[in-house]
Amino acid sequence: MSSTPFEVYVFDFDGTLVQSAAVKRQAFFDVFPVGCATAVAKVLERDPDGSRHEVIPAMIAEARNMGLDTEGLDAPSLVAAYGRAAEAGVMNAAAMPKADAVLQAASAKAAYVASMTPHDDLQTLLDQRGWLRLLRGAYGYPHSKDDVVVELLQRHGIAPSQLIVVGDGTSDRAAAERNGCAFHAITGPQSLAAVPGLGVGGHV
Repeated sequence: MSSTPFEVYVFDFDGTLVQSAAVKRQAFFDVFPVGCATAVAKVLERDPDGSRHEVIPAMIAEARNMGLDTEGLDAPSLVAAYGRAAEAGVMNAAAMPKADAVLQAASAKAAYVASMTPHDDLQTLLDQRGWLRLLRGAYGYPHSKDDVVVELLQRHGIAPSQLIVVGDGTSDRAAAERNGCAFHAITGPQSLAAVPGLGVGGHV
């Protein structure tokens, strides 16, 4: 019998299963002109977990408000460019240490991924790494992590104390706390292997 009551594990993707958070952040700066870097940084500070579909228009607006040159900046084009840059970066990013073992162990219960990566892109990235087969489901943007947790609690008919969210962002913590669920913070390479109730542990 498990030493913890968790029946459902909900994992973030970037920065949690894959060491790609920095890559995706840098991609915002790469697709904008260098002169807009301050505006890009300000928006990311306010909304570090925001979807590209929301933060890129906000970055253009921020640059305009700062009096920067925004002529030729088109949100749909920048979103598309960001998508290409981010996908290439994430595909080449290393998995977090013991990610395979953690997902394998969690799949004995019920494992899901909830990410702000667009839904179709998320499916592709998970499939590329052979992780889709270990999951009961994966939810990308426009699904919100909060809504995903609510849906999974209802689907499995479990108490909030039986679901744990694993992630590195404020949106992950908020989705857990708003629904009364446990939260395991990913703060570095050692963190994923220490997810409670999976018996992975060990040195990484």
